[in-house]
Amino acid sequence: MTNACTIPCPYCNKDIDIILGMELLAGNEWTALLNSLPNSVIGALLRYLELFKPLKQELRWSRRVVLTAELVPMMKAAQVKRKGITYAAPLTMWEAEMMKLVVNRPPTLVLPLKSNGYLLSMIAGRGEQAAAKLEQDAIEQKRNKSNVGGGLVAVAELQQKAASKPPDGWRGNVKKTNQSTTTE
Repeated sequence: MTNACTIPCPYCNKDIDIILGMELLAGNEWTALLNSLPNSVIGALLRYLELFKPLKQELRWSRRVVLTAELVPMMKAAQVKRKGITYAAPLTMWEAEMMKLVVNRPPTLVLPLKSNGYLLSMIAGRGEQAAAKLEQDAIEQKRNKSNVGGGLVAVAELQQKAASKPPDGWRGNVKKTNQSTTTE
């Protein structure tokens, strides 16, 4: 006689709880998600996921699957998309930001976390900073034109003007000399 909340175990044929069976399947699914990630990122992800752990119980495997399934495609693509903008995010950035949250957790961060939103906003913020730096560098490069000599455009133009010769017939400040015209 079987209970409505149990199913037979595929290995030993004993009745097991359905919820437990679902959690076991979720654990297998979670493990499969991690197959393509480097070990260092997996370690950082494991520590990061602890921020989602409820106070008096363990984090369910099904919850780990949901959280990880959102992150892994972005990690593999080395990018994060926030508010319609896609930012470059190499695996090293993912690892660093997850560890930053774990080790230097901001005091305003309320645990347990509910979503990956905080991490994604941190990574997008780093992407915005990198994009702003690239834009600033491009502006500086335009200012410096080709910057062959290392000087600014305005300085180079002044030097060109200083080196140019005056127009033909220009006399400028010529010292007057006494010229005597004597004929002998």
